[in-house]
Amino acid sequence: MKVRPLRTGGLPLTWRVAVLAGLAIAVLTVVAIVAAYFVVRSSLYADLRNALRQDASAVATLYREGGQGSARTRVTGPTGGVVVQVYDPSGMLLVASKPEFEKAQAAIPPSDVASARSGSLLWSGRLAGKRMEAALAPFDVGEVAVLADPSYIGLALAGLSRALLFTGLALVLLSAVVGYLVAAAALRPIARLSRLAAALGPERLEPIPYEGPGDEVGRLTLSLNGLLHRLQEAMDAQRAFLAETSHELRTPLTSLQGFLERAKRHGDERARRDLEDALRVSGTMNRLVEDLLQLSRGELVPEDVSTHLVDPAEDVLQPVAEEFPGVRLRCAAGGLVLGDPERLRQLVRNLVANAVRASGGGEGVEVSLRLDDSHVVLAVADDGPGIPQEVLPHIFEKFYKGAGGGAGLGLAIAEQIARHHGGSIDVASEPGRTCFTILLPAVELGDESEA
Repeated sequence: MKVRPLRTGGLPLTWRVAVLAGLAIAVLTVVAIVAAYFVVRSSLYADLRNALRQDASAVATLYREGGQGSARTRVTGPTGGVVVQVYDPSGMLLVASKPEFEKAQAAIPPSDVASARSGSLLWSGRLAGKRMEAALAPFDVGEVAVLADPSYIGLALAGLSRALLFTGLALVLLSAVVGYLVAAAALRPIARLSRLAAALGPERLEPIPYEGPGDEVGRLTLSLNGLLHRLQEAMDAQRAFLAETSHELRTPLTSLQGFLERAKRHGDERARRDLEDALRVSGTMNRLVEDLLQLSRGELVPEDVSTHLVDPAEDVLQPVAEEFPGVRLRCAAGGLVLGDPERLRQLVRNLVANAVRASGGGEGVEVSLRLDDSHVVLAVADDGPGIPQEVLPHIFEKFYKGAGGGAGLGLAIAEQIARHHGGSIDVASEPGRTCFTILLPAVELGDESEA
């Protein structure tokens, strides 16, 4: 299954959680502010109407009982600015405690006044160009109305709205900070788990330590450790299989090479050429078995290479080119390196074999050598279809198989051999030309005696 690359440019998970938490808190804050506004508004109007109802009942009782006193001393409106009106049984305004409320445009409609004959009544509307709240109560010869201007409630609500708005903005800003801190604290175990998992590799499949509770992070850690355990078992089984298979194949291959060598000595010229080809194939199989054996021990190439003074042209390139008919060889004069000739031949052989396979024959492959300051530069080029750009970053990875097939070991082995000799290997590819370049430290002529 092809692994899709991660998208780039998005917000980190901590910030996404912080933004979501901040939005949630902001929405709840707005809902709470709106609810608080309407609750306070409703409460203020309810208090006003309840006070007006009590005042109207007190004034009606005063008129009904005919006791001494003034209506002004009996009313207890929230602002003290109430108005008392008296209506006759037909609902016509008789008198008011303020002159401007004795006018016709300041009178409550007669039909509404008449509705109060059966009991106290709450009323709201516009009188004398103002919005007024009123309570009406009946007495023996008419109805009494106590009115109040509710504009003070609007002023109080405006102040409350400003206070709630500033409080809401402060809470929204605070929620962003708190949301980030909460998100960072909540995701810290996951970040730690990601960091520890990223440090693992094929050669290091240790269980991830975890001492926290058995929550989602604990279960995720347990699942990852189970996966690591299964991977370790699979790799151990793979190494055991490779070791056993390599040991089983080495003996018959060694015997086969011996038989081929003996047949070559006793055969005629035509058979000798065929036997030489068979010996090359047998040698390649022997080297593959050795590579598998090294792989079973956890390494592709041994660290302790046997170093000699090597002439890359005569000791490495020419023998390899002779193994592949049609391969062109172009070498500049001079140049010595310190290294293991057998391993260096293995490096070049792996590259040439891939080039021959890619170009469909040795005629499209060229092996060259040149000197570049303090380095010997070996190059293997072919005229094949090229390596796809998305494959290039992975071709030196173990077991990575490109379109050409193979076991996925040849280029990985070549890269390790170059590195163990203090050098490097690089590749450039386009349709019609692919070139692998190997840089090896050159030995100065004055260093030859020291070598």
